[in-house]
Order: sequence, then structure tokens, then C-alpha cells
Amino acid sequence: MNRTADASWNPLRRAKAAMFRRPGLALRLWDAALDRLPRLLALLIAVQVTAIFKDYWWQETYAIVYAGIWAAAVTELLIGRLSVLRFVLQALIVVWATVAYTPFAWYGWPDTWNRWDEIASFFQVHGSQLFPYVPIALAVILSARLVAFWATGRRHVLAVIMLVVVVLATLDSFFPLLLWPNIAWTVAIGLIWLVLLHFRQLRDRHYESWRALAERPLELMLQAAVVIGLVLLFGTAMPRAPALLEDPYTLFLLAQGREVPSFNGEAGILQNPLFLPAASSRSGYGRNDAEIGGTFEYDYSPVMQITTSHRSYWRGESKAVYTGKGWLDVPEPDLLRVGVPGEAGDINLPVPQSREKANVEIVEQTVTILRDEPIPVLFGAGPVVSLQVLESSSQRGPLWNPEEWELVFFRPTRVSTYSVVSETLVLDEEALRQSKALPAGGDPGDLAVYLQLPEDLPARVRELAQQVTAEATNDYDRAKRLEAYLKENYPYTNTPDLSRQRSRDVVDAFLFEIREGFCDYYSTAFVVMARSIGLPARWVKGYATGFDPAVEELFQLTQGEYTPDPVGAGTYTVRNADAHSWAEVYFEGFGWVPFEPTSGFTMPLRVLTETETEEILPVTGEEPGSSETPGGGPVVDRGIAATAVSVAAAAALLVLAVWLAWRHRERLAAWWHRLRYRGTTPNERIVLEMHRFIRFMRRKGLRRERHETMRETFGRWGAAVGDLRGELDRVLLQFEAALYGPVAGSEENYREFAERIRNIRKAVK
Repeated sequence: MNRTADASWNPLRRAKAAMFRRPGLALRLWDAALDRLPRLLALLIAVQVTAIFKDYWWQETYAIVYAGIWAAAVTELLIGRLSVLRFVLQALIVVWATVAYTPFAWYGWPDTWNRWDEIASFFQVHGSQLFPYVPIALAVILSARLVAFWATGRRHVLAVIMLVVVVLATLDSFFPLLLWPNIAWTVAIGLIWLVLLHFRQLRDRHYESWRALAERPLELMLQAAVVIGLVLLFGTAMPRAPALLEDPYTLFLLAQGREVPSFNGEAGILQNPLFLPAASSRSGYGRNDAEIGGTFEYDYSPVMQITTSHRSYWRGESKAVYTGKGWLDVPEPDLLRVGVPGEAGDINLPVPQSREKANVEIVEQTVTILRDEPIPVLFGAGPVVSLQVLESSSQRGPLWNPEEWELVFFRPTRVSTYSVVSETLVLDEEALRQSKALPAGGDPGDLAVYLQLPEDLPARVRELAQQVTAEATNDYDRAKRLEAYLKENYPYTNTPDLSRQRSRDVVDAFLFEIREGFCDYYSTAFVVMARSIGLPARWVKGYATGFDPAVEELFQLTQGEYTPDPVGAGTYTVRNADAHSWAEVYFEGFGWVPFEPTSGFTMPLRVLTETETEEILPVTGEEPGSSETPGGGPVVDRGIAATAVSVAAAAALLVLAVWLAWRHRERLAAWWHRLRYRGTTPNERIVLEMHRFIRFMRRKGLRRERHETMRETFGRWGAAVGDLRGELDRVLLQFEAALYGPVAGSEENYREFAERIRNIRKAVK
């Protein structure tokens, strides 16, 4: 046997083999995590910063940026090296998201690749449709990559986290933005980043120590996970609160007695009072309705001027999917590209719904936009059937959604004026009472999306809708009873008391807890209640009629006795304060019929017959906070009762858990001991116990100084507690034997050492 060639015998070769041995799976995973996770954490911080623009970007932009960030996160985790490949994949995914989330039009490949003008035209036509979505998304991704590349030290990471927290906290305090959960996530991400940075420094400087720790991941991460989890729990669970301070610019303008413009905007436009987020603090039209409710202040800034042959509401968009918090568009709508009216004449727009039983009137409107800001939609009285004139900064026309009756732009477009022809409904109530909301077979077909409700919709909402409509004999009267009930039992206010809200569902909270609100609350409640009893309904938003100077003058001259003509022609100035929402219910042969459930509002619709309508719902005379239903029976506040039961049950479970833990404390201590010291030798456990004992003595006022040896420290402690000198000496000898001795200790030695430590602790206490 050649011992010099045998690596198992030769100590030198054995050490060399160990040095170049491939690390285990756990160590390789830890190395990959330490190298790649900082890039992922930088992207997660970018997600929190991007939340600032949620109500200022278009929904498409926000979705594409988010898709790009998460795609970048996945590629950063899966591809460790080849940064160029990662970025190329991220860019391709962003382009794909742009094509998927926007009405991207493919015009085909060029006829030949030999002519530069055709190649340039091909890239110009298709590339323009990717702007500005792809540049914004790639800019966010590159910014996160640069932050991850730069922040390699503790000071750099702390600087990034502090900067982001200061920005988010400032915006949360001074502007109508709710960013406290984002601040909590940012702090938690920063803590994780610092922990990873500490581990990476330990790996680079003391590899053997790091290797020993990495083999016990539970012990390594448990404490950090608990601390970070508590930060997230308390940070994200903080209740909403209004801003306590006003922004400095507003204070400056108010001090000078000047008009205060809006700081909110849509599509990234600053000071745009034309299109505001739904939950903004100022009235106005907004496209983002994912979260409705809140409160607002009236803004009487003019938006547009409409010359019309009929007085009407000005319809903008409709939403179909109710989430419990707000409204979303119909997934994947069928959009028709509309050209710009020219010499060829008007552009006729198809309306697919059957309206053969409906009596309609033709309404012509000419709209002049009074502000030089891009607009998202064109407004009209009811469904627009023809686009006559469009003067805008773009050579591209809007997109027509025939199912939703929407004229929307591919991207915000500056429009100076436009003319449309609309069809308004003349109500034939007797005919509507003979009609059904659903086809005879009961199959909703394409109307199924307008019956959608969240699975967790509280049952009391359905019960209330059934109670209100119990005596109605047809679908139209059911809808009218819901309309009357909301009008007569809930007062209108732009500042509802949100402190009453307990339910997560906005309709449930409005009907049973807040019991007051503005149009978004009424219209959403109507649609949800209608759907709960089988009526296809959708949520509509736009503007109320607006302000007519001639009508206003007559109203003042007659001291309020003048009643405007519901179909009167005129020129109306529409303001931000006129932004409004209502509802539509589908009836066979009539199409979508509008309803106005908001208290204090009357929709200017002409009724075919002048017959008196029967009293739909008697007024009880009780205030909205009354404890009685329209039926007269007492209402039990199930929300409060359920909360009380939940709190009592949680308290009982907590007491039971504490009692069981105290009764079995010895077993739990033994289990924790086994878990804590799993995989360690008796000597290693003695060393760890000694470090715990030193920390215990420091809490009791007996510190170990940096310049002292262990013997000097124990000598000083023995002099301070003379009766324990002997035990301290024995503990010190066992510790030195475990730390420096050549003989491996036994479990008996460790148990003896631990027993002495416990006795000293009891004596010191």
C-alpha cells in the first residue's frame, strides 16, 4: 500500500482535498441568496416607490411597470450571471406586457427590407405604440439595478432606506396618498437587506464561522424573521388617518387669498383638476376606481362647456367588475378603432344591444374642453351613435367599446372641441314593467359579467335587497324600489364619518355602518343590491348636467320657484364639482336603462306618460342612524356582535395558551434546548452557555471589561459575591477545559456545568 498516494491517510493531501471540496447544497443556496437577493430587494423597494404614481399614471402604465418589475425579480433570481442576458429578457417581457395591456395594433412586416424608408416606417409605427410604457418600465428597472450595484455597504443601504422612507412619509403626510403600508414594507426590506449584508461580510471575512452557522438555518434566521415580521405586522395593520398637515404650497396660496389648484392628476399630469383619482380629496373625474369611497372637497373649476339640444347627464365610462373595494373594467374588452372625422363625413358607431322596444331621442352635443390637459374619454348623453367633429392634437381617433358605450383614447389626448350625436331614452314605464331583465330562459349569456359579485359579499347585503324588493311584482319595480330606498334612507355628504366603518366591503360599510356618503357610495350600493336579486347592472360615471347661467338667473329671479326643463336645450358649463356616478340596469328590448339612486339628485329623463307613480317605499321618519329597517323591525348590528364574539374567543384562546405553556413549561424548555443546540458537541454547548451567563451577569450589574481575561473577570466577580466564589471557580475551570482542552467533553460534563450555572443564577437573583 502506497501511503503517500492515499489521500485518506496523507494529512497534507486530505487538507488540500477539503480546501477544494465542492460546498454542500445548503452552502451553495446561501451563496446564491447572498449574491442575488440584494438585487431582488432593490426591485421590491422600487415597487414601494412606484405606489406613489398609482393614481397619477394610467392603469396600463402602472400594470406594465409592475409586470416589468416582477419579471426582473424572477430573472434576477434564476439567472445568476450574464447580466446582459437578464436585461434583454426583462426588456422583452416589458414589450410583451405592453402589447398585452394596451390595444397594440400590428400593421404587418415591411414589403421589403432593402428600403430604409419602409424599415424606418415599420419601426416608427410600431415603436410609437410602445411609448411611454417601455421607457418608464425600463427606467424603473435600471434604477433598481443601479441602487443594488451601489448599495454594497451598511451606510449605503441605510442611506437608500432613509431616503425612501422620508419621501414616502412626506407624501403620506402632505398629500392625499395612503403610503404607510409602503413605509412599513420599505423598513422591513431594509432590515432584510442589512441582515444579508452582515451575513455576506461574515462569509467573506470568516468563512469557517459562516460555514458553521449556515448549516443551522433555523437558528440563523429565526430571530431576524421574528423582528422583521413584527415590523410588517404593526406597520401594515395601522388604521387609516387623514393628513394632519397641509402642503406648504397650499398654505402659501391660502395666506395670499389665491385660488388653490389641485395637486392630483391622472396620467402623470401635475395640477390637473380635470381628471382626479377616485379617492382624491377633491372632486373630479378619474379613471382609477379600484378603491372608491373616502371623502372629498368640492372643486368648482370649470372642465368643459357643452352646447346641447337636450339637458342630460354626460356619460363617460362604465365598470362591470366589483371587487368589494371598487370597480374594474371588463377583462379584455372588444375595442373598435375609430378614425378622425373628415371629408368622408361622420363616423357611425354600432350599439350591439337590442333596443327595438325603446323610445329614443336624438341629442346633438358640441363639447369644448376648457383646460389644456389630455383627456381619457369623450363624454356624451347616453350611448354615442356618431362622431361628427374631433379637433385634437393627435391624428389618431379614439377607441369605441360598443358593449360599454365608451369612447376612450389609446393614451391621453389633448382635445379642443368635438361634436357627437347620442340617443337618450324616453322612459315608457308601463312597457318596462312588462319586460324582463334576463332572457326568458334565464340564461344570462353575455350579461353574466353584470351579475358578478365577490364571493365574500356579506349576506346582510343580499338580505336587505330582498327585503326592500319583496313586494315588487316585476323587475323594473324592483329596481325602482332599490333606487327609492337609497334616496330616502341615506343622507348625502361629501365628508362621511369613516370612523364608523368596520367592514372591508365598501357597500356593506355604507349600508350598515357609515350610513351616509356621496354618489359613489349610492351608485355602487345600487348595482350590488340589484345584482344580488338577479338584475344585470353596471356602474356608470361621468358628469351631472352642469351650470347654465340663464337657468341660474331665472332661478334667482323667481326665488327658487323656477323648475328647469328636464330636456331643455342650452349651453352648460361643467365643473369638477359636477363629477358624478350612477347606475344602469339591462332590460330585454330596451337595453341599458339609467337609474339615479343618489339622494338629492334627479336625472333629466323624459317619461313617456305623465301618470303618477305609486309610492314605492314609505318614509319611516327615522334618521339614518336609526335602529329600524323599512319593515319596522329592529336591526341587530351583526358587525359589532361578531366583533365582540371574536374578541372574546381570541382572549379565551390566549388565556388557554398561556395556561398550557405554564403547565408544560419544563417540556417546552427541554424542547427549545434540543432545538437550540441541535448538532453541537457538549464542549460547544458549554461555551455557548458561558456566553449566555456573561450576558446575564451584565444585566445584574457585573460587567466584563474588554481588557480583562476571563480569569480576571471571575476573580473580580468572586470578590463581589464572596459566598459564590467556589462555584464561580468550578464553572471557570469547566469552561477552560471545554474551550482549550484536548479531550472531548461528555454529556455528563455539560449537564453538571449547566446545573452550576442555574444555581449561580438563582443565587444572584
